[in-house]
Amino acid sequence: MSTQLKIVETIDGYVITWGDPYNIRARVSRLRTAGDGQVKGELEISQGEGPDERILVVPTQFNFSSERTRVSFAKDLKAKLSQEIEWKEVFDGLALTVQGLVRRGEDCVEVYPDDEIVAPEQLVYGLIYKGVQNIIFGEKGVNKSTLAYMLGIICTLPWYDNPLGLRAPDRPIKVLVLDWETDLRLFRYYMTRLHLGMNIPACSLHYRRCIAPLADDIAPIQHKIETTGAEILIIDSLGAAAGGERGELKGEESALSFNRGLWKLRTTKGEPLTSLIIGQTAKGKEKGKSKSVFGSAFFTYYSRNIFELALGDYDYSDTLHLALFHRECNLGRKLPPIGIRVKYDDDTKALAMSRETPMLSDYSDRVGLNARICEHLKKGKARPKDMKEELDVSYAALSMALKRLMQQGKVYKQDKDYVLAHPDETRDFQRHE
Repeated sequence: MSTQLKIVETIDGYVITWGDPYNIRARVSRLRTAGDGQVKGELEISQGEGPDERILVVPTQFNFSSERTRVSFAKDLKAKLSQEIEWKEVFDGLALTVQGLVRRGEDCVEVYPDDEIVAPEQLVYGLIYKGVQNIIFGEKGVNKSTLAYMLGIICTLPWYDNPLGLRAPDRPIKVLVLDWETDLRLFRYYMTRLHLGMNIPACSLHYRRCIAPLADDIAPIQHKIETTGAEILIIDSLGAAAGGERGELKGEESALSFNRGLWKLRTTKGEPLTSLIIGQTAKGKEKGKSKSVFGSAFFTYYSRNIFELALGDYDYSDTLHLALFHRECNLGRKLPPIGIRVKYDDDTKALAMSRETPMLSDYSDRVGLNARICEHLKKGKARPKDMKEELDVSYAALSMALKRLMQQGKVYKQDKDYVLAHPDETRDFQRHE
């Protein structure tokens, strides 16, 4: 076959066309590279155009690296169609083209430093960096989704005097919620509770119920991004969005596939999407180590900004006390914990979130020794013996931690006592006027 190929890239693959006299079109999508290096995906082949177009191969899983697969498909089409087409040559050419496209990567660009440093933009100070993955993870029942929707509302309005004391963006930003966990009815319930409890000005978040894993659904999602003008995606939640129903979250394939799919999505300006992803907590944490996002380590590696939302002392009242801990950040320094009070009204079903100072003593398994010492010293000056007993640590660990805090200027010594130099350890989360 000597006809020239025409290749058009789509959001989830390619359309490859052979011109006259054959007029064959191959639609390739959902491409992935298996662990053994084989390139696989979905293939549809048609002939003709418009009302005369007929499907020769319905959307089918196809191994572009398999000689046996190509021979089998060529044999079937040759038997079905009377037209003289060298189908083996078609499939060989298709396989060579697709594998080359998948493995080529992007063009190399020579980069020089700018004359002036431009810091990564933060849409919500410290919590949401623009154009990258931001994750909030935590145990079940700590209001991760509600907090994510609240952050979405802060960006949509934008809400400058919000009760969480967070700096909002300087312009309205449209938000699209991709929901694998619940449905429209429950999402509307969450939104209504927030509006009732916090007197939020009239605003809306765009919503889409999702079923297929994100990597298999990027074309419809991209269409929704374009029709809504969304710049922020709230993904609820990571496990289902990455195809967790297949039980593959611990392996690398689901994580890599999820990240490839997310990276392909673009705003109407062609910029990478900002994502706020809700994750679950990994089980079986080793003593002395922070909790982490459930699933493959690649979920953590690909995210630029990660927070853990944790529940403090719980007494079955109408109020919950939460703390947001900054676990990872590749774009700036990690920030101190932020306390969040959640108040329920059983009569009206309203829910209100507000800022509070976190009681770090309620989170001893999540807070490092330095932070626990600072929290203890907020009550007043203290001697090593008292701190050792209160914090349940060895003298050696306490001595090293106090030495580091003094070097950082956070603690100083007054006779035999230690004193906290800067009592307000959460000021960095406040609005910057």
